[in-house]
Amino acid sequence: MPAPDRRMNDAFNRELERECEYDLHELDQSVQTNVPMFNLQQKEVYDTLMETTDDGNGSLFFLDALGGTGKTLLMSLILATVRARSDIAVAVVHSRIATTLLE
Repeated sequence: MPAPDRRMNDAFNRELERECEYDLHELDQSVQTNVPMFNLQQKEVYDTLMETTDDGNGSLFFLDALGGTGKTLLMSLILATVRARSDIAVAVVHSRIATTLLE
């Protein structure tokens, strides 16, 4: 019987370790500094997503807007908020450019 391929498991463990290595104080400071600068639409999206996260209901959201509307800032701060709580956050994007902008 062939030996199992453990590379995928090792890659998952590295990603999990990386996700747990964030400086929680730095993330929290970033959230506290930048969230108050949101415009009304960004704040509404942020509050809705964080409420869903807090409720533990799980949902799928699709964020689509023109370039320059603050999507990257919004998503970065949502990820930072979740990570600052010592939770794991994963962003999934549809464009190559967006993948270079989000951690």
